[in-house]
Amino acid sequence: METFTIFGAHFSKYRAASMGVGCINDTTCYNRERMSSENLKLCTETIAMQTTDIFTVIYQDHYLLVVNKPAGLVIHPTYKHADGTMWDALLVYLEQQGGDDWQPPALPDEPDWKLAPPHIREMLRERRQEKQWKEDGLLPRPCLLHRLDKDTSGVVALARTERARHHVARQFHTHTIIKRYLAVVQQGAPSWAKPHQSFTVSRLKDDGTLSLLAADNLHLSAQTEFVLDGPLWRDPVDRRRCIIDPTGQQATTIFRVLATKDDFALLEVRPLTGRTHQIRAHLAAAGYAIVGDKVYAPEPVPETPAASLTRQFLHAHSLELQRYPDNKSCRFVAPLADDLAIWLERYIPEPKPL
Repeated sequence: METFTIFGAHFSKYRAASMGVGCINDTTCYNRERMSSENLKLCTETIAMQTTDIFTVIYQDHYLLVVNKPAGLVIHPTYKHADGTMWDALLVYLEQQGGDDWQPPALPDEPDWKLAPPHIREMLRERRQEKQWKEDGLLPRPCLLHRLDKDTSGVVALARTERARHHVARQFHTHTIIKRYLAVVQQGAPSWAKPHQSFTVSRLKDDGTLSLLAADNLHLSAQTEFVLDGPLWRDPVDRRRCIIDPTGQQATTIFRVLATKDDFALLEVRPLTGRTHQIRAHLAAAGYAIVGDKVYAPEPVPETPAASLTRQFLHAHSLELQRYPDNKSCRFVAPLADDLAIWLERYIPEPKPL
């Protein structure tokens, strides 16, 4: 599998641990999945040129664009946020780049065209080329393949051609894409988040089997893995949040406890489905809301570590998919944002490689 990521001038141990890399010192890092220092140099130099004031490009080719979204930025215009979104910044970025030099590959005539008159063969070639441009030429605007909440940072992927869109969307539909998040949780959640039915909590054993647990008696210890399963739907009392509802959409979340410190637990979370607020709602339903979450977590006590966070501790740190058109397995990684890395280094000082 090929890994694409970004490096800055200062790279903390937590930013390294969050993406599976090792640091030689504060400024020199290597990626364990890169085959040589030459490849790494090429990767970092290429990506360093693709940084904007709003976001950083992790990967870009004719078919795919993957960026690192900062927290506090709405990903797409809504009636509440008509402009100033990441989508607006993406369109400006791509417009400044202009098109690329992609051309449809030259193909031989189809065998059954042989007996057609010359003008008919020419018409068939033109139609085939039009289809190639439609399917593999750049879309007028890229297509968002998934979304992140405003206050969640991390990896976001966009398709740049129609065939690439179908190729990756099919992987989302079949749940073969692997999304991994980092989250810090603390025991406690609002009463409205507590599920009354249709919610199961299981421990994932080493042999791959599940052991059903009582949802109200979950204990998190390092290196344990759990599965949360329960349908999600908009809360009729407050539609800004989601709750476990038997009439909702099926949702499954897997998480592994990387480290614990005092009341906090650092998790690697993998949503198997992609429902609105899935990770936040499922963890709150399990009794462990994400620290800093202004919707799903209780109000923090002033002057405590939880109160020092200005946003939810949730970061989309990697996305694994089969790239179009070569179908090669690729992992795109966004290291922890500075605010989260600094908080972790202060309150959970020992990182765990993923």
